[in-house]
Amino acid sequence: MATFREIEIFLKLAEELHFGKTALLLGITQAALSKEIGKLESSLDCRLFDRSDKWNIRLTAAGKAYAEEVKNLPELLARADEHARRAARGDRGMLSISVANMVYDYLHLGGILKKMHEKYPAVKLQIHDYQGTPHVYNQVRSGEADIGFLAVNNLVGLEEQNLQYFKLLELPICFAIPAKHPLAYKEDLRVSDLKNSNFILPSANLVPWLRKKFDEIFYKHCGTYPIVEVEALGLRATRQLVSAGLGIGLVVKPGTVDERENIVYREVDLMIKRIIIAAWDENNQSRTLKNFLKMLKKGTKRCD
Repeated sequence: MATFREIEIFLKLAEELHFGKTALLLGITQAALSKEIGKLESSLDCRLFDRSDKWNIRLTAAGKAYAEEVKNLPELLARADEHARRAARGDRGMLSISVANMVYDYLHLGGILKKMHEKYPAVKLQIHDYQGTPHVYNQVRSGEADIGFLAVNNLVGLEEQNLQYFKLLELPICFAIPAKHPLAYKEDLRVSDLKNSNFILPSANLVPWLRKKFDEIFYKHCGTYPIVEVEALGLRATRQLVSAGLGIGLVVKPGTVDERENIVYREVDLMIKRIIIAAWDENNQSRTLKNFLKMLKKGTKRCD
């Protein structure tokens, strides 16, 4: 197998077709030049130069074919070296990002990604949207995503799963009530007013912490547990079911209220919050990820 040094010397001699001039340009002796060319020809088992006339050497057919194939090698290797150095600095490569759809309603993620693209234009951003937080969580845990933007009800267990996180926003949970429901007209709503109401809540199997917390709060104020007629996972699904009049839901109030939804939102201090976070595997050593996190933390106000 030819070495890069042998190829480099061959290409220079193929260009100059003069041993003395080539040796001078390379800063080596003619004997060393002849030795390197001889080693290359031995490894290829063919003659690359016709030396029958020492004053007028020429490339053989094999030499011409070899020169055509390797002529771009120095440039390719130089480019590879530069790409490797830039990747090590996080200046190029790919950043895989998973996002729970609801995050877009409360976080201007496009602005954050724009800053990343402007600062590191050679970094390819790969964005994956998912309906629910569990999908994003699994993507980050499995390593399929470098970082995920998701909403959680609590932060318990994240560090136990080797996940690091950065809190971006805290959004209070409120009640979504059908516009024609009797309680929709009550401004100073209390939990006790909801004792006999039908609720739309996520399954206890999928979101055990939220169901347990709400059950405790509801029992404390009403002396009984909430009536759950319909189970739904996801804010958009819950809001659509509320709009259809199927019950009262626990949701995060949307940034813009659409009157066509026929929903009234009532804020009650339930001490339950939806927390939007950026999460990543603590073992992910990607320099690109580290650059993104540095920019993210600098450009957003941390929520503590």
